[in-house]
Amino acid sequence: MQLQDNLNVLQNHEAFAGLVREVVTMREDCIKELHSADIDRLSQISGKILAYDEIIAICNWDSLIKRFPNA
Repeated sequence: MQLQDNLNVLQNHEAFAGLVREVVTMREDCIKELHSADIDRLSQISGKILAYDEIIAICNWDSLIKRFPNA
C-alpha cells in the first residue's frame, strides 16, 4: 500500500508531527465552532470534523505525539 508506506516514512520527521498537530488544532476549532453555529452549517462543520478525524487517524497521531511531544 503506497499511502501507508509514505506515512511510515513521514512518521520519522518532527515536521510531519507539527503538520498533524495543526490538523488536530483545526479539528478542535471546528468543534468549538459547532457550539455557536447556525443549524444550516452544522452538517458542513460536522463533515470537516469527520475529515480531520480520518486524517489524524491515518497519520497515527497517538504515536506521533508520544514520539514528538513538542512538535
